[in-house]
Amino acid sequence: MKYLVLLTDGMSDHQLEELGGKTVMQYAKTPNLDYMAANGVGGFVKSTPDGYYPGSDICNLTMMGYDPTQFYSGRSPLEAGSAGIELGTKDMSFRCNLVTLDGEIMEDNSAHHIDNETAGKAIDELNAIFNTEGVEFYKGLGFRNLMVLRDVDFNLETTPPHDIMGQDASGYLPKGKGSEKLIDVMERAKAIFSDGKYGRANGIWFWGEGTRPAMPLFKDLYGMDGAVVAAVDLIRGIGRFGGMNVLTVPGATGFIDTNFEGKAEYAVNAFKDADYVFLHVEAADEAGHMGSIEEKVKAVENIDSRMCPIILEGMKQYGDFRILVSPDHPTPVKLRTHVAEPVPAIIFGTGVNPDENQTYDEFMKPTFFIEEGYKIADFFLKSTVING
Repeated sequence: MKYLVLLTDGMSDHQLEELGGKTVMQYAKTPNLDYMAANGVGGFVKSTPDGYYPGSDICNLTMMGYDPTQFYSGRSPLEAGSAGIELGTKDMSFRCNLVTLDGEIMEDNSAHHIDNETAGKAIDELNAIFNTEGVEFYKGLGFRNLMVLRDVDFNLETTPPHDIMGQDASGYLPKGKGSEKLIDVMERAKAIFSDGKYGRANGIWFWGEGTRPAMPLFKDLYGMDGAVVAAVDLIRGIGRFGGMNVLTVPGATGFIDTNFEGKAEYAVNAFKDADYVFLHVEAADEAGHMGSIEEKVKAVENIDSRMCPIILEGMKQYGDFRILVSPDHPTPVKLRTHVAEPVPAIIFGTGVNPDENQTYDEFMKPTFFIEEGYKIADFFLKSTVING
């Protein structure tokens, strides 16, 4: 049996007046997703444990079958793992966003999606200034970069910049033991952006701090070899710490302009060496953060029309297979950030007897509800038969 997870980051949403009271998932034309819903089972997964923030780190760990309450040690260490950055037991890593500030207002958490080349030059200049002080910057994908401090004993509280867009950021600066160091670097870094040479980026923002995680291998947990297809470092890092084969797809950007077809093709081909593939698509989440209904509808329709046909046809060559489709969390376009609500999921394929649902959306009649979200992996991978 082959098992594919199609993780549609941030896809679920709320009802919108602009769409006649429908959600983006309900409004978008998704015949392939609806086909899987009509011939499979639908339900919901509580992907964010009580007391946790509904970040993509927490929620993707959950959907991959890792209990965040046991294995989560911060977001940025997972991204550092993807970049091959070694962390010692007393080292701490941070996500370093390049951002756009309007005075003290967080105008955009991505510096209006700064390109890789421009972002890389900014990180190079930051390193030239701060490296002698033990502050290490590392290039990531566009606005998503990293910073590492060695041999520290910090106890911090930081805020994701995408949670405070349009708000006064000065009230959300790092707090706690060690915060003075971070704030000092953030303030001094503004100087390199003063002449506009790095596009619309005019500041940096530290968040997602953490230490090296102690995660078991996916194969040790679930008894099968796995692969990950993803553009963003966070998901790639989870895959690396889980001992999975992490694939790089040309043209995969982690944005709405990603190579949808290429990602689907790589995922299907990955089954030649694996029994489990986690295919992550960021586009709908980014559209949600942008607050764009139009782009989010387009992202959902691209997933359906440009990925699903390749997946559905390609999986046939392997005989028995199952597909799980689910977001990790909702990213409502009106809120432009994540919310801790159960996500709609469908399971289609071998051993799955259909329920009465005919469409895939947030208002399906649930055949299942996974209260401890990480147990979705057991349900998906180990159930001999799933009845609707």
